[in-house]
Formats: sequence, C-alpha cells, structure tokens
Amino acid sequence: MTASHHAKKAPQIPAALLPESLLEKSKRHAKRALAAKQSGDDDDYQLHAALALELLAKSALARIHPSLVVKAENLNSLLEASGISTGTTVRTIDAGEAYARLRHTVPSYTTPDLDACRKLAERRNAELHSGEAAFAAFPPDLWEGEFWHAAELILKSMSLTLDDWLGADAKTPKALLQALRKAKRAAVKQRIERARTAFLEFKPDDKKKRTTKQIKQIREDSKKLDPYARRDLFEYLALEKWLDTCPACEAQGIVGGEKAYEEPAEDQSDAEPGYEIVETGYYPLEFHCPSCELALIGNEEVLMAGIADDSHYVLEEREIQYEPDYGND
Repeated sequence: MTASHHAKKAPQIPAALLPESLLEKSKRHAKRALAAKQSGDDDDYQLHAALALELLAKSALARIHPSLVVKAENLNSLLEASGISTGTTVRTIDAGEAYARLRHTVPSYTTPDLDACRKLAERRNAELHSGEAAFAAFPPDLWEGEFWHAAELILKSMSLTLDDWLGADAKTPKALLQALRKAKRAAVKQRIERARTAFLEFKPDDKKKRTTKQIKQIREDSKKLDPYARRDLFEYLALEKWLDTCPACEAQGIVGGEKAYEEPAEDQSDAEPGYEIVETGYYPLEFHCPSCELALIGNEEVLMAGIADDSHYVLEEREIQYEPDYGND
C-alpha cells in the first residue's frame, strides 16, 4: 500500500461552525442593516443588526474553537465541532450564551456591553416570534450606539476593522460611529456640567449657595469614603471599587470595575518564600459620586469623562499553588 492509503482523513468541520462562514454571513446582514438605515427602515435596520452581531460573536468564538459555538450538552454537536461526522444536525448556542462567552474572550467587553447585546437579541426574538412590536418601541437612537460599539470591540478582538466587515467603500459606518461617539461625549459633558452646577448652587438653607468653606469640607470628607459602603448606587456587580476625583464637583467618587487580567507581578522581590505577588487589573465599569450624584454607566462613559483609565490594578501576595507530582515515587 502507498503512504496515501495509510494517511488519516483530515477532520471535516461543518460549514455552519467555520469562523469564515459565520463571518461572511454576518457581513451580509451587516450590509443589509446599513442599507436599511440609509433608506429609513428602522425595523429592518434593527433586525439585520441583531443577526449580524450574533453571527459576528459566533465567528469570534469559532476562531478560538468551533466547540465554543455548539451546545455543550449535545455530544454529537461537540463531535461535529471536532471534525468527527455523526450524521446529525449541529445544534448551536443561542445569542445570549454567545454574548456571555465573549466576556472571557473580547478585551474591554464589559457587563453593560453584554447587557446591550442580549437586549438586542431579545427584541429580535420578540419581533419575530410574537405579536409584540418590539422594534417600533425601541428606535435607533436608543440602541445603535451600543450596537456599533459592541461590533467594533468584537472585530478588534479578531484583528478586523469596520472596513473589513462592511467593505472599504462603506464610509457611512465610520461617519456614523464618529457621530455617535461625538453625541455620547456631548451627553457625558452635559451631565457633568449639570452635576457641577447643581453641586455649586445647592442651597442647604434656601438662602445662598454653598460657600467655599463648605465645598472644601465636602471634598476633604470624601477622601474618607469607603468605596464598598455605597453598593446601592451601582447597577452592575463590580468586583473591585476604588476612589477617583469627580470631574463635576472635584470630590472623591467611586469607580467600580471588572477584572481585566490576572498575572504574576514583574517585581517579586518583596514576596515571602512560597508566596508570589499577583497583579490583577480592572476595567472601569461605573462611576458614582455621592457628593454631586453624578453617575456614569459603562466603560466608554467613564473613560470619556476622563475619570479613570484601564491601568487600575491591585497587588496581592498569595501562596504559590504547585502542581501535584505524578508517578515520581
């Protein structure tokens, strides 16, 4: 027999699970979404945007491994994802589960992004599978900024751009994204100005504004604030909280963050024998100022306000966990 007779047949992964196939299908719906926006068809815009985003999420997961887009409890689907033919139809995860998995694979994709993506998928399901006019009740200005932001994050994790997704000649998405960011920055700036005005003009005795002395005392007292004492202010569960200067009143407000990474610190000189210093970094997720009631939700809003960056980290000394020895006795 020739060597070719002994060669194993290369695994054949179904096209439905290939990242390239999912991406191409996502591109078609993204272009349809854009065309619908340009023609003023808001319902089709949201429908195709929802489909495009789900397929893009699954393509990003399938790039890591096709098994990430199939239902784990379906053993045949897992076999198919590994290139082993079972003759059965592949069952893939729903949009909500795909978006949840992105939390672990897409940098800067935080809980508000997950929440926005899930709600878009829920409205699509309600629109298609019920008598509810889910899209009509949710016009573009309430969702498209979050949609384009999430899409850009996912594309970036795949080393792709909007040009790659929509075609280099599609100038509208970039202009749209710039306009949406500009509008969001303006909204954040306006919120800060309103909080600043309300703080400075607050009249505790209904007769006069806060005095310079009162303002100075509030700012000084805020430095003693316990970041974990005001959990009631936060919409999302923040694993880490820290203080930062409020851009409205200049008192100390609370930033809540989600874990971005965890790794051994470069400098281990202060670690005790048998221990290591671990550095954990956090994305800023929310900001709340108890002094002027300024609230900023989502990583993008917090960064736009200039409050925090992605460099917040915590150092912790932990006992080194050694792997057990096997078969060495």
